Amino acid sequence: MEQHIEYEYENALIRRSSTHYIIPAMIGLIFGQLSPVIGGICISQSLGEAPFSALSTVEPVNLIFSALGALAGVGCGITVSKCSGSGDKAGAARAFSRSVLALTVITVAFAVFMFIFTDPILKFLRATPENIGYAREYLHTLLFGSLPIVYLFAGDYILTDDNDPQVVLHANVVAAVLNVLGNFVLLEVFHMGIGASAFSLVFSEFVAVLMFIPHFHRDKSLCRFVMPRKEEGDPSLLSILKPGTPMAIMYLMFTIQMIVQNLVLAHESGTSGLGNSAVVDNLVLFLTIFTASASEPVMALASSYFGEGNRCGTLLVKRTMFRIGLVFVVPIVAILILFPQLFIGLFGVNDPVMLESLPFAIRIVCLSSLLTFTNDSLVNYLSATERENLANISYGIQIVVNIGATLLLARVVPMDAPWYGSMLSNGCACLFLLIAGKLIRGFVKMYPENALLLTGGPAEHERIDQWKQYAAELLTPEQMTSVETKLLPQFEATVAEERPHMCSFTILDHDEAGKSVILRFDHKVKLFATDQEEEPDDEELAGVYDTCIASEFNTLHRLMINFKR
Repeated sequence: MEQHIEYEYENALIRRSSTHYIIPAMIGLIFGQLSPVIGGICISQSLGEAPFSALSTVEPVNLIFSALGALAGVGCGITVSKCSGSGDKAGAARAFSRSVLALTVITVAFAVFMFIFTDPILKFLRATPENIGYAREYLHTLLFGSLPIVYLFAGDYILTDDNDPQVVLHANVVAAVLNVLGNFVLLEVFHMGIGASAFSLVFSEFVAVLMFIPHFHRDKSLCRFVMPRKEEGDPSLLSILKPGTPMAIMYLMFTIQMIVQNLVLAHESGTSGLGNSAVVDNLVLFLTIFTASASEPVMALASSYFGEGNRCGTLLVKRTMFRIGLVFVVPIVAILILFPQLFIGLFGVNDPVMLESLPFAIRIVCLSSLLTFTNDSLVNYLSATERENLANISYGIQIVVNIGATLLLARVVPMDAPWYGSMLSNGCACLFLLIAGKLIRGFVKMYPENALLLTGGPAEHERIDQWKQYAAELLTPEQMTSVETKLLPQFEATVAEERPHMCSFTILDHDEAGKSVILRFDHKVKLFATDQEEEPDDEELAGVYDTCIASEFNTLHRLMINFKR
């Protein structure tokens, strides 16, 4: 029996879906990360270098808020993607509601703790006598607005994985515009203090979160507010949050890295060293726009394929998405390496110590971001395929190597030790994932894994007849009857005369569980034209056999039939 495996059609759909995912996410992240960068520029230009250095002292707290948002957002988002792959809408709604409740409780508890112990914490974070007052004022305002901050961060992941990247884009654009206007008016026009900049950030993110609300009332949204209870068969809260632990640990790793960075630089150059740290922190935020938006689609797409048991598809996502991501990341990294003064000039730096050391620091951080992108792509793949423990080990390696290398190098090159430490730790983690984690598989050579058939092309009638011939060699006559009477007619009814640009036709072997037939295609017409045409939640289960299950994910439509062995 000849095996028909043609990867190009599935790859074409992955590229199309990922491009639609990346571009709105990248624009949204540009505006989202633009907010704190603009705040830093306004503080530096309007209030001077001491208030600006206070941002470096407070940034570890911001990163902890990011870790909380990532824990709930990534974990819930991946759970939603898996539910999209299996068709369990009701389970997705319960997982979403439980995640939001847990995020709220944890965030409030952390904010109260930080407010009570503000001064000891700031001193631990290396605040100097010159900037501790500014740091306290900025931090207290952030703590009062902690819920909008974590809701927006978590919502960016959740709503994108729930087929609504446009609302994420619009919300982040609105937040950035409001924050820029708020910083300009409050600092430049009314000459208010650093707390006004923090208020502008919190208020803008509060407005952005309000823009998420209509999404949860849409009929087709998997994320809906229901009673946050666990029903039989639902994953535990820890299971929901577990896919988010690698991303959360990454932000905690950044927090530890920043604390060590501040310790070394403050010891070497005092407030000037912290100013150096603040500029690089803003650079890291800027680079995050590209590394995060280019690597995050791996999670959503791979978890969707993983949810349908498609091991071949998950490998294709990893390989294709990494190549696409490099196209977005490499150009901006190259520009900053060649012209670091472009970034330094934004902050009006005049300190001679900073002007001397910053260009080299920027170049090292930019080179390190390529390794960061590679690590993020691999970790997101692991999170999507339920191998979070391996991802967590890689971040543990990064933390140990980063701290050790930074402290050792501080004796030799104190002003550059944090940047070398970051690069070394990223390199060690990358080698661990590729070699020990065996994630190099699929990057060079493609593997069919459990795909018995993988073909596709334009939805021409002659080509569909060819798919039938291939499928008849792998399926029983009864199974072929189901494909011809349930799957293909629904496909024809959906596309009508407007044929989709590309399709893929797959037959998977689930070992002892049976087989699946999957028809995936891109099409501008919705699968579910009316509420009545969509199957009820209790019928859209992964265990349903001999029934055509329909779903939509990030511009791609999928029709699937499961067969018992």
